[in-house]
Amino acid sequence: PSFRAQEIEKEKRWIEMAHALGASFCRVLSGQRRPEISREEGIDLAAESIRACLPFAREHGVTLILENHYKDGFWKHPEFAQPMDIFCDLVEAVGEQPGFGVNYDPSNTLLAGEDPLELLSRVKHHVVTMHASDRYLKHGTLEDLAREEGVTGYAERLAHGEIGQGMNDYDAIFSTLSKAGFSGWVSIEDGVDGPEQLERSVAFLRRKMKEHFA
Repeated sequence: PSFRAQEIEKEKRWIEMAHALGASFCRVLSGQRRPEISREEGIDLAAESIRACLPFAREHGVTLILENHYKDGFWKHPEFAQPMDIFCDLVEAVGEQPGFGVNYDPSNTLLAGEDPLELLSRVKHHVVTMHASDRYLKHGTLEDLAREEGVTGYAERLAHGEIGQGMNDYDAIFSTLSKAGFSGWVSIEDGVDGPEQLERSVAFLRRKMKEHFA
């Protein structure tokens, strides 16, 4: 309980920072998938902690966004809610709360060895922001990824690359979001191979967004 209380206070400081910088959103995560915590207990604890932050976020005009995350670089274990079913159950456990939504990241779904479009179909009415990136399979299959999703460390089978040239179907993603009434921010996660690549990714996303959100 003391550790969770510290993490809640830490999140409140990030909410204050977001507000001070004029931001409207602040990300929250479910924490690490610690082996001693059961699925049900983890969902309950994560939902309780998120709800504990919501009144403070609303006071500051900030929306908390839960990302389908992979893992932070300094974490020993992967994200607790990385698997799609757990993520969707956590969103449901938090409930229809003012100032709460989903930050959808299709590439993180690939890292879990799962289908980004299936996740989107399940959470599309909760999505308020999105991370845009792309991934390539260097070897193996998505089924291989699914068997390895619990390993510590970044997925070696996948490489980060230019948006629109990888495994994500942005026509299907943007079409689904448009039909669901999405009008939020799309944040680009790219540029690992230089500014020229980033420029191409930006041009691709602008073109696709114009096609689907015009």
